[in-house]
Amino acid sequence: MTLKEIAAEAGVSVSTVSRVINKSGKSPAGKEVRKRILEIAQRTGYTPNAHARNLKMHSVRENGNACRSIACLFAQAADIGSELARAVLVKGMEEEARIHDYSLKYSLSSLDGFLPPAFDMMANSSVDGIAIIGSSLADTDSTGQYLSQRTPRHIIYTGFEYLDAGLDQIVCDGQRAASDAADRLILSGHRQIAYIGGRGYSVPFLGYCASLKEHGIPCRESCVKLVPISMEGGYLGAGELLKSGLSPTACLCSNDVIAIGAMRAIREFGLTVPGDISIISMDDINVGQYLDPTLTTIHLPLAEMGRMTAKILIDRIEGGHHLPMKIVLPYHMVERESCLSSDAPD
Repeated sequence: MTLKEIAAEAGVSVSTVSRVINKSGKSPAGKEVRKRILEIAQRTGYTPNAHARNLKMHSVRENGNACRSIACLFAQAADIGSELARAVLVKGMEEEARIHDYSLKYSLSSLDGFLPPAFDMMANSSVDGIAIIGSSLADTDSTGQYLSQRTPRHIIYTGFEYLDAGLDQIVCDGQRAASDAADRLILSGHRQIAYIGGRGYSVPFLGYCASLKEHGIPCRESCVKLVPISMEGGYLGAGELLKSGLSPTACLCSNDVIAIGAMRAIREFGLTVPGDISIISMDDINVGQYLDPTLTTIHLPLAEMGRMTAKILIDRIEGGHHLPMKIVLPYHMVERESCLSSDAPD
């Protein structure tokens, strides 16, 4: 429940509810009004958020002028890959916001991919706009519908799949990128291609399945390992594949961090990359170029997505545009050493 909804039920203003719940001001409300507000808050399970209060208390610059700020909410962590990848995107947002004299006041991930509570908390803070990173809820349609109902709050969506919503969107086609990664393996002659990634039906997984289907290769459940987005997840996933007796000649990992763990497991089984198993992944975080062998990956424009997110959101806040904008950023293949070249034998 939001402060606005509590205020409506209590028959008072939002500011009165805020003062009572946050215990601000010398005499926030009369005794009966205060009691009514607190009873509603307790009954509905509303809990004031210390971080949101902190945003309101400190949203002033040193010169006394109001500080303009934006917030960032990762609606589904698995869509944006590892913590390292998300850090690149957030850094891009911070750098662009600073150029426009804005600050990125808040960045968090919604619990278990459930968007509404975290979003409502942000909406009740003093930020001028909110960037939703990745899709959430049951599917992208649900995310789009939910966010569309929250206008005219300044909102932008950034992710690797399109939302059917009248919102500003910064998108890189993650499913097509994953399909291209799988195509790269197939064109090298591979037919036994494993997949290690996060939650099922994620963008990379759908791209993997689409590529195999297009080339007439069955997508076998035994070749798919869904793991936590971490090096340990990749390590365990690759280990399970190899222990099961499968002999994949290639593996698509949904991000570089998983690929790093998978490569370690492959070596421990006495196999080599790419001699025995070719590895390709997605993200292109810096560490990939320092591995041995160096990692072939799809470069996702994470920093640019962050910069464009902040730029378009701030433009929206300041009235620079009124119709929804959709900006599609390109990805590209980064060829290194972890995949056999296209003319190499399988």
